[in-house]
This record gives sequence, structure tokens and C-alpha cells, in this order.
Amino acid sequence: MHKSKPARSSGPSAEAEKNNHEPVVARTKTGLRTRQIVAVIADGSTAQVTFWQNENGIWRNTLATRGYVGANGVGLTKEGRKTTPVGAFPLGPAFGTENPGTELPFRQITPRSWWVEDSASPDYNSWQEGDHFNPPSEHLADYPDAYRYAVVIQYNRSRTPYAGSGFFLHCATGGPTAGCVSVPADQMQRLVRLLRPGAYIINGTSEQEVGRF
Repeated sequence: MHKSKPARSSGPSAEAEKNNHEPVVARTKTGLRTRQIVAVIADGSTAQVTFWQNENGIWRNTLATRGYVGANGVGLTKEGRKTTPVGAFPLGPAFGTENPGTELPFRQITPRSWWVEDSASPDYNSWQEGDHFNPPSEHLADYPDAYRYAVVIQYNRSRTPYAGSGFFLHCATGGPTAGCVSVPADQMQRLVRLLRPGAYIINGTSEQEVGRF
């Protein structure tokens, strides 16, 4: 009696093949609620920074560059730790010493512009205009190279004291940051022009960690 042979596998399923070729951002929860993601994969205080756009259901990489993160890398953070916050966060508004033509809401730095980083202040983790705010608040005009082009990383939107403040995506100035993400100025200019309201940034130390968010 003839016995039929078991059907041989024809290889990975179409779904598995798709997953093998999809970028990690396509498999994130964040990718379900936005069409633009800046992915930051840190190695110590340096990082690979890539920009992804969802075009008709396909995530395409349209920018890749080296950059910097906090002097203490990416991870859990708090005020003064010099660690870039791990996780996914909305991006925007943009700000700087000049507007390169962004579609994000934009705010121009003035001589009276501050980012309040004093945890005892009711204005903690917010932009304020004034003559003086207590340390470690940043007088934004003192950093014209870093903040020529910049975008707010919306970490600690509840403004919980001591949880961390003043995290931005901005122009690199040659070394690690105090917790921000920085890339070369020409790449930052491109990013600010490409970003749209609703974009996110995901910070991690590996593709696997980025994929968790």
C-alpha cells in the first residue's frame, strides 16, 4: 500500500519572511500610533540615530547618522543624572535661534528664554520668559550652537519634581550631552524639516529594547 509522504516545508511562512525584513520600528507599539519615529540606539554616550516614515504602510528609513546621548548613556533618569531617558516620547515643539522651515510648532529663542530645571519651582520642566530662574535652569540663549535647531522630547510631561527636565533633540557640539540626544547640525536641520506633529522618539540601548516600546 502506498503511503503518502509528509509534505515538506517550503521554508519560512510569508509572515515570518515579512517580519525578518521589517525594521524594528514597524513592530513597536509606538508604530501603531504615529507615522514618524526617530530611533536612538545608544552604545555608551554615542548613538546611531535613524529617522523612519510610514509611507503607505511601509516604514522607510530616510535619515541615518551618528550622534550623542547623555554622558551616562540611556536608561532610567532623574534630575542631574546625565542619562537620556529610555522609552518612547512624543516630539515637539521645535525651537531654536532660527527656523529652518519646520511644520512643527516653533518657538524662537530670545534673550529672556529659559528652560526651568529647578525642581522647587512651579514652572519646573517648562519654557519661561524672564530675567532669572534658579539653577540648574538653562538660559537657552547661552547655547546658540546646540540650540540652533532643536525639538523638545516630551519626557516628564506631568512635571514631577526631580524626575528630570530639559530633554531635547538638538545639534551636536562635539561630545556627550547632559541627557539630550544630539546629531550634527546639518542632519538636525534635515530632521526639523522632516518632522510633523505626532512624531515620536524611541531611546534604547539595542534594537530589542527599542522594539519593546
